[in-house]
Amino acid sequence: MARPRTVSDAAILAAAAHAVGQAGPANATLAQIGDRVGLTAAALLRRFGSKDGLLLALARNAVATVPARLAAAQSAERPLAALIDTLVAMAGTVRNAAEFANHLAFLLMDLSIPEFQQITRQYAAAVETAIGGVLQAATDVDELNPARVDEATAETIHATYNGAMITWAMAGHDGNPAEHVRRHLLRVTRPLLNSPP
Repeated sequence: MARPRTVSDAAILAAAAHAVGQAGPANATLAQIGDRVGLTAAALLRRFGSKDGLLLALARNAVATVPARLAAAQSAERPLAALIDTLVAMAGTVRNAAEFANHLAFLLMDLSIPEFQQITRQYAAAVETAIGGVLQAATDVDELNPARVDEATAETIHATYNGAMITWAMAGHDGNPAEHVRRHLLRVTRPLLNSPP
């Protein structure tokens, strides 16, 4: 009879994300990840097959969770404002430029390895679909002027978020990038509003 799993996949993936942020995908080890959740490297190998298998699971988890988190803003009183708050909160989990560089190293892996490439494309499409749903909800409640929103707006917001993260790191700012991201998102979305605050 198989022993029950005492540590959830979600806990392991959270530990893996932390390890990637601290050391980068190349230097993060199964032992480091296992130590955070009380499992051995051998136990992680049995569950995920390899370190790459665990990193693939981490990438797939982002496809499942990030778009859903963004889409939740649809039900807010002011959907666009809630979307911006969500993106800012995501940015705020990055503590410094060195940690962001480690996440960028994961993105480079996503873009260069075929198995990861497919997941990354799914992620980008799902994020932009979720943002598009929020924009529609914001239009429906008159937060946004429908004449100022088009099919490219979701991609523009996604690009603004990612670009703001990169320019924050390039400029060598201290702390986390949350307020830098907020400034850029507000600047890009302000012209879309029915009545700018």
